[in-house]
Amino acid sequence: MQLMQDTSTTQQHQASAASPSSIERRKAYATHLIKTALRYADDAELRQIISAVEHQVATMLSSRFNPGLNDASYEVYRKFWLKGGDQ
Repeated sequence: MQLMQDTSTTQQHQASAASPSSIERRKAYATHLIKTALRYADDAELRQIISAVEHQVATMLSSRFNPGLNDASYEVYRKFWLKGGDQ
């Protein structure tokens, strides 16, 4: 399972569409796509998905710091790893 590509087929077809509604539509698509992948992932694939998402968040924060994203990602980490799981 390869998650990280320079541009996906979907991104290539939607590159010219950048209106706010198309961004929300692509976010909804990404949410459903990830949920579907998680539903069917085995342990190794789950680790790859987690690693890819963590890498993407780190890349986003290094290229343009966003306090909201930084706080939210830390909160998720704290909730699941520092406190021992979903509580």
